[in-house]
Amino acid sequence: MLIKILIAGILVSGFMAAVLAQTTGAPQQASSTFNPNISVITDVLSAFGNDSYLPGQALNLNEVEVAFQSVVDPYGRADIFIGYHPAEEAVEVEEAYFTWLTMPLSLQAKIGKFRSNFGKFNLTHPPETGLADRPLAALNFLGEEGLGSTGATVSWLVPISGLYLKLIGEVTTIWEEAPVFSTLEIDSSGAEELVTSDKKEDLGYLGRAETFFDISEASNLAIGTSFATSVNNPVGDLWTRLWGADLTFRWKNPRRAVYHSLTWRNELLYNDREMPIGEENIRTWGGFSLLDWQFSKRWHLGGRGDYSEFSDTEGLSEKGGLSYLSFTPSEFSLVSVQGRYVRRSDGSDDTAGFVKFTFNIGPHGAHPY
Repeated sequence: MLIKILIAGILVSGFMAAVLAQTTGAPQQASSTFNPNISVITDVLSAFGNDSYLPGQALNLNEVEVAFQSVVDPYGRADIFIGYHPAEEAVEVEEAYFTWLTMPLSLQAKIGKFRSNFGKFNLTHPPETGLADRPLAALNFLGEEGLGSTGATVSWLVPISGLYLKLIGEVTTIWEEAPVFSTLEIDSSGAEELVTSDKKEDLGYLGRAETFFDISEASNLAIGTSFATSVNNPVGDLWTRLWGADLTFRWKNPRRAVYHSLTWRNELLYNDREMPIGEENIRTWGGFSLLDWQFSKRWHLGGRGDYSEFSDTEGLSEKGGLSYLSFTPSEFSLVSVQGRYVRRSDGSDDTAGFVKFTFNIGPHGAHPY
């Protein structure tokens, strides 16, 4: 299916180029101005260990993601990301949205399907994180793919001299795949599934404020806070309120340490879940801290600490960590050896090892560089 999509895109591009050349007399290469930037990111993962959450095979093609990105007109741009997941034998439109870049009062707006602005980590597609897994808090609260749905968002860069302050508001359809906004039920076959309200009027609402400032010539700090709320049960009469806070510190000396850098990322989530009448609200939290050290031109060493409770149960938690050594020839490829330890809620200890390989063709880098 993915190959058919790529072939169709190439044929359409060639047809448009031929038509443009015949009608204008211009050389064919001039028509590339009207073509979108096309990138393909491939994520391959080898996994081993006693962790029951590992993939069933030792070597897995996790995902192939195709990105189409282009300026549409002087006022906006379009971004479309299509993912192929071999394990599920599914092709999915992960994001497809239009952004109005220049609006009155320093506003920007976005409409379509997109990843929600809840924290920083949620905005990154899984193949691009550089990590073999997702933090426990992100999985237990937001799900395997994170918060993402169809709707509209408006952002405002507040015009305050000497201060960067951005405010974001979103309204979307319900985040169906997120455990924190769903109820776990058993279907007729005995399998577990997440269910939520199917009423049109039940939507998801999100707000975020973020700021950024330089500490020195070589370091800066980004701080953000997020809030998301929606119903969490099929009837639509119970709500969840989810708060988040994130802090990112970056250091890179532009004069003396061109190939050395340090990045420290932190996120906290707090969940307040309404329960049926007669039961107290469930209040749980989780978070992670990730430290990445670039000690050479192409080498990174890092580690992450995890802690997470669950969105629908109090008194249970998981904790663990992940460490890695990554080789990055450029921003278009990565090879990483990683190890993970998790203490599960039942007291069992799970360990896992990974070898992650990602590569990209096209202008969109395979991972944050």
